[in-house]
Amino acid sequence: MIRTPLIVSLFFLLAACGGGADEPSEEEKAAAEQAQAVSVRVARVAEGSIQSWVYAQGTARAGEREFLSFESAGRVAYLDPRLEEGDRVRQGQVIAYQQQARAQAGVASARSTLTNARTEVTVAQANQKQAAASLELAQATFERYRQLLALDSASQQEYDEAEARLAEARAGKQQADAQLAAVRANVDAAQAGVDEAQVSVSESRIVSPINGIIARLNIEQGQYFSPQVIQTNSESGALSSVPVVIINPSRFEITVQLPAFERDAIEIGAEVLVEAGDRMAATARKTDARPGVGAGRAPGLNASDYAVRGSVVAISPSLDPERRSFQVTLRTNSGAIRLQDGEFVTTWIAGRRALETAIVAYDAIRFEDNQAFVFVYDPETRIARRTAVELGLQGIEGVAIASGLDAGTPIITSGVERLSDGDRVRRIGDKTRQSSNRTSNAR
Repeated sequence: MIRTPLIVSLFFLLAACGGGADEPSEEEKAAAEQAQAVSVRVARVAEGSIQSWVYAQGTARAGEREFLSFESAGRVAYLDPRLEEGDRVRQGQVIAYQQQARAQAGVASARSTLTNARTEVTVAQANQKQAAASLELAQATFERYRQLLALDSASQQEYDEAEARLAEARAGKQQADAQLAAVRANVDAAQAGVDEAQVSVSESRIVSPINGIIARLNIEQGQYFSPQVIQTNSESGALSSVPVVIINPSRFEITVQLPAFERDAIEIGAEVLVEAGDRMAATARKTDARPGVGAGRAPGLNASDYAVRGSVVAISPSLDPERRSFQVTLRTNSGAIRLQDGEFVTTWIAGRRALETAIVAYDAIRFEDNQAFVFVYDPETRIARRTAVELGLQGIEGVAIASGLDAGTPIITSGVERLSDGDRVRRIGDKTRQSSNRTSNAR
């Protein structure tokens, strides 16, 4: 690339063709060199702490999601006319139900059976009470005849008859006990029948199990519904075919996959910044992240600028054998109102942190053959010297320098894309240097 301004080229051309003109003065040479210098900005390498961030993408899903359906085929007899997608519902609210006649008839029949069984229990309890009284009388009579027989005041036949009546009373009591146990079992069976009939009724009704918002409403009143139409092979299929989907948008969970080498970089409870998919492009334009550094390594804004925040709640201990990645579950704790169920999001998970390290801005770093380098500014010669560096953690603050550069070193932060090693530079904003040059030219 030719950097010499046109005016400087013309100056030397005229000097060469002047036909005996004097050689350029030192001041003129200095002015020419100054005109050839690349304009740059210079800043000293800062020292401080830097927070790294682990980049991931995933889908935000409401922490509570309920897919509600009828268990059997039938016509939708009722759908709450006040409800549309996006409306709020309360726990226990009836949303829709199928024709109820058959199910209600089953409940009525089961309850009738239960009533009869309970009546039989009452009768059996009375019979048991009577049998117990008869047994008590037979026992007392037998004891009396046993004593009379010992005193020769009763015959053997009277004793034997009393003993026979006692045995009969005992058998009657046992039979009454068995009958009572049997009818009680009938009551339990009848109650189970009622419960089953009521389940059939509940399965023909859709009732909200949570306080939430209707996310999908895929049925209409009067429409015939069959469970066979529900698509279970994908989430999108289920969302479009399940009669009602209810979510609680107060909290979202995001599942992401991270490469195996990031396993030691995060931990349970680590802070998470979340950015919705429709706003990621705007942030990317603002940050002007450059390939190889910064892109996908640190948030584009300050952490405090993120309204949706959360934390790491689960880290899978196993790796996906094909992708060599592990699963991490994130949960929002603020700003959930800005998200939508099923929305694609970018997340930044707080990772390692370095203290008291040299930090340079992303714009100052260049790459060649995967080797990072910066241009160090020499204030005496105003020369840019290419210096190789080893990068450390990358964060919002910039990039930590692991080796090759010390804090306080002046480096070029703007105009680096036009520089080569050894180029002369003009420091933008260096008023002292410009004033000195003007003084020299005046002399």
